[in-house]
Amino acid sequence: MDSVDKRIKKSYFWKIYLESIDFEKWLLMALNLSSIGCFLKNGKYPTKFICLVIKLHEFKPSFSMIKEFIKNDSNLIIRLLGAFYIRLYYRPLLIYKLLEPLYYDYRRVPVQIDHSKTKMICVDIIIDSLLNKTYVMGIKLNSLVKRNIFEKHKLLSTNYLK
Repeated sequence: MDSVDKRIKKSYFWKIYLESIDFEKWLLMALNLSSIGCFLKNGKYPTKFICLVIKLHEFKPSFSMIKEFIKNDSNLIIRLLGAFYIRLYYRPLLIYKLLEPLYYDYRRVPVQIDHSKTKMICVDIIIDSLLNKTYVMGIKLNSLVKRNIFEKHKLLSTNYLK
């Protein structure tokens, strides 16, 4: 994540809008986002979404706050800010426990692909990518312990998608 942090903190958006922002202003910006995404132009430009995820980490939010983000049923962007935060900064068992319930959210959210292009993708597909892929929207994620290891030790249920 260090190289991602460095690229984000060198960006124009970070320097102008996020460098010295407080949490209240951060939350207003997050509530006004219209799409998610990580990097544009082959990883050169970070989106506002991923900048806000990284800035959130600087605020050291409580576990209960992040849980409230992902439980937010009325704002998909806030929900996915929480989901990305969890995937980037939490331990594998918690990642599975917190993100798997979002498999049941089939609503579509705009994902920014280019400066002027978005693509509608279902939340469950984004969650599946966060749990099963190495790269998501241009960010290399830390590898997760496979789910079946937790199942074998009875730390996770085997019927999570039923």
